[in-house]
This record gives sequence, C-alpha cells and structure tokens, in this order.
Amino acid sequence: MNTKFDLTEMSANIVYLKPMNTEDLPEAVREQAGDMEQIFAVHNGKGAQVAYVADLRFAGQLAAENNVRIVTLH
Repeated sequence: MNTKFDLTEMSANIVYLKPMNTEDLPEAVREQAGDMEQIFAVHNGKGAQVAYVADLRFAGQLAAENNVRIVTLH
C-alpha cells in the first residue's frame, strides 16, 4: 500500500478530454468552431493541451489512430 509507483508511465497512453464552451476560447478557435456551443480540449497525460476536437466521435477516432485511451474530465 505504501509502494511508490510512477504514474507518468501510466499516463503515456491516456488523453484527457475537457468539455469547453466556445465562448470561453480564444477568438481564433471560436471562429473555427463556427456555430458550435461546445467543443473538447484534448490534453496529453502530462496535462498539456494538444488539440481541440468538435465531438466525442472524432475524439475517439483520434485516440484510436494514436493508440491512446480517452478519459473525460468534468
């Protein structure tokens, strides 16, 4: 129970999705989002944002292509 474990190895194959209201995003991103009210920010296991995606289906395709699992943040 007190064994040290390096969580960075675990997070190497995980991406996190964070729902984002488009009104809270930079103007350039809002322009690309068009009339969408919400998109998802994709973060790597270290927490760095690596992409925006329009919906969960596209996020799933992106994850599958890159051999990572999705975890949704809320």
